[in-house]
Amino acid sequence: MNEARHITEQGEHPIDEKVLSLMDRRLETARQLADSATELSAARARVEEAQRAYVESFRQAEKAGWDKKELTGHLNFEEPGKAPRKRAATRKPATAAQTTTGGTSGAGDGDAAGSPSS
Repeated sequence: MNEARHITEQGEHPIDEKVLSLMDRRLETARQLADSATELSAARARVEEAQRAYVESFRQAEKAGWDKKELTGHLNFEEPGKAPRKRAATRKPATAAQTTTGGTSGAGDGDAAGSPSS
């Protein structure tokens, strides 16, 4: 991409250099974000293609005589369409402030969870 060209129509103002520097940094970060978004999109497409290939390979293994239990148990392959096994997140007990007030503090200020947002 081309470098940004900043042209002032009037005489130089003392703040111009600082503002132009900030604009250049913002432009650079926007470019980096755009590049990252493109890379992420391509990576997602590769993952989807790999998933399709895995499903097909798993089906071919079953057609070749492999039992699903052998593939998923003994050989430790994931069954297609199922998310990898993850450990359940631990739940934290309610804090003392929530238990004594019933968790309703701040309900009158419009920030309560479950209240409709505008």
